[in-house]
Amino acid sequence: MSDTIFNKITVLKKDLYSKLKQIMLESGWQNISSRPSTDYDVMFSNGEDGKKEIYFQMRDIASTTAGSSTTFSNTNSRFFSMRLSGRYLPGSSGVAGTFSKNSDTWKAVAITYQSEILPNQPIELYYSCNKDRLIFLTDYSLSLTLPSTLNYIGVPVTFADEHEWSSCVFASSIGSGRRLYVTDIKNDYSVTAPITYLTYLGLGSKNKIGEKILMSNVIYGSTSEGLKGTIPEVFSFGSTDGLVNGDLIRNEEKAYKIF
Repeated sequence: MSDTIFNKITVLKKDLYSKLKQIMLESGWQNISSRPSTDYDVMFSNGEDGKKEIYFQMRDIASTTAGSSTTFSNTNSRFFSMRLSGRYLPGSSGVAGTFSKNSDTWKAVAITYQSEILPNQPIELYYSCNKDRLIFLTDYSLSLTLPSTLNYIGVPVTFADEHEWSSCVFASSIGSGRRLYVTDIKNDYSVTAPITYLTYLGLGSKNKIGEKILMSNVIYGSTSEGLKGTIPEVFSFGSTDGLVNGDLIRNEEKAYKIF
């Protein structure tokens, strides 16, 4: 099981995007965008081992349309956007850079199941960030029937061969059936479109066997390649038998919180 400890802070929704950028920069990522007005924020890291090339774009825009100017931070929108654009070559200062795969569509990074959220609304933010990935969970809901929202951007544990810069995924818990979805760039330079995989989350048995609770790694794959990778440090359950939001599962000196 993971030893990752998540930090918890309270942040206003209008400050969330800039806070996430700050967290990444303080954790060793770089914003290498040469023209933020068109290239937005281009996050880059060599990974924890110093040998990777991890790139993705993110922007304070509440739309998945390429030319939109509707901001996330200063409106009631519940999402900002990101995309996996492959390797990025910055231009000179003020000049747009070049993306290896510029056909990737923008993805919605949603922070709540609510239809909207006001800019001054406080949010409980749980996060863990290193040079490989950012994991963040936003806990805000006006209804106890709605879960918190998890987002993961970064390097998975891969089983299939990947180009050094293509093994970056975006996973979000907001999707059909409230399952994690993974958007991964196919490991083929001639293919420009990303592929979205439904993750394998279910366990065959109930969570509890006596006093034991079963936790499953989040694994994703495709029909052509089979099991392709694992999202590290995120776990799921085959059902919610006996579990409610806020529960703590303890394993010796470790604790896992249910959301």
